[in-house]
Amino acid sequence: MAQVTGGDIKVSIIMPAFNHAQWVAQAIESVLVQSFGAFELIVIDDASSDATWDVIQAVRHARADGRLQCIRHASNQGAPATINEGLRHAQGEYLAIINSDDVWDEQRLARLLSVAAAENQDFLCTDVTLLDAASQPSAAQEPHWMAWFEALKQDYAAHADLLTTLLRGNFLITTSNFFFHRRVYAQVGEFAELRYVHDYDYALRVWDAGFAMRFLAGDALLGYRLHGTNTIREKPLAAIEENTRLLLGWLPCLETAWNAQRLQAVQAQLQGLYRYTGEEWLTAVHLRLVAKEQELLPLIADRDGWIAERDALIQQLQQHLAQYQQWLHERDGWIAERDDLIQQQGALLTERELWVRQRDQWIDERNGWIAERDSLIRQLQQQQFELRNSRAFRLGESVLSPLRYLRQLVKGSTLCLKN
Repeated sequence: MAQVTGGDIKVSIIMPAFNHAQWVAQAIESVLVQSFGAFELIVIDDASSDATWDVIQAVRHARADGRLQCIRHASNQGAPATINEGLRHAQGEYLAIINSDDVWDEQRLARLLSVAAAENQDFLCTDVTLLDAASQPSAAQEPHWMAWFEALKQDYAAHADLLTTLLRGNFLITTSNFFFHRRVYAQVGEFAELRYVHDYDYALRVWDAGFAMRFLAGDALLGYRLHGTNTIREKPLAAIEENTRLLLGWLPCLETAWNAQRLQAVQAQLQGLYRYTGEEWLTAVHLRLVAKEQELLPLIADRDGWIAERDALIQQLQQHLAQYQQWLHERDGWIAERDDLIQQQGALLTERELWVRQRDQWIDERNGWIAERDSLIRQLQQQQFELRNSRAFRLGESVLSPLRYLRQLVKGSTLCLKN
């Protein structure tokens, strides 16, 4: 498609993109297939750290659509600053915004331009379809969000007073739902540097400036994606705090606009914010406790392991102690037996010493007997010697010798005569 320039551009569409590589191609395609084609699409990658820029470039080369302009930041500047940069580049009579994780129905621009021209509306927004990360309708998965949104739409349907419903809650939902005439931008100016509620603040400023505003109930021409990385879900407590400060700051500015209905609306939102604050605070505390628990669980597991090891060691020590005590008991038994043996040995030694003394006495007595015997033997030997050497003995021997000889002969043995 040839590039549209100058007076050919009816609508300028600004798409801030940041870390939405998963969805940015679908967001761009949903704009490029609009049934109304006289627009420019300014895509600004706010220094994404994922593949968002690569996806944008791939779509640009694949489509070769002159209506598509691509800009990339060197450093992250935030959504409000990125939108403001796109608005400064815009050339169209009407201005619109779509975030890089949302999608448009292909009839969105045609429908909004038709209503704006027919009703002379300056600022329009539509009903939305809730999508999940896989681009599937997710109303059933988000019952609390849907109940809140449906209640706001019913409130608007009851009185068609956009400010009253805005004071009850930001039912415009997102900047992706903003479609407004250039004169609004010329008078209201750029978006404020608010992280979570820059869209809410801008809508209140548009109303305060006196522009004609309308919500197209029943025309679900925006696919709003709720996922885990939505900015509004990034830090719920911070988002609620910023919303509360914004609302309280606007109270004196709306002094001339107050009526009972609007006061009840702002009261209902403040009560809801206070309730959400309590719930989110409790949720935050719970999540911190869960995170701390996740930190502590390994430590507890380690501690339980150490306790088990300690108990096993204590059990082993107790077994060793029981064995030691058994050994002591056995040792004491052995000592008692030893002492008995020593005592018995002492008695035996005493008895032995008595026996030794008795033996020594017996030896002494024996020695005395031996000495007496030896003395007696000597005496006998001396007497024998004297007897043998006596004359009478020799004479008797000589007389008896023939008789002994004859006796030996009779017995058949040799006679042995003693000298």
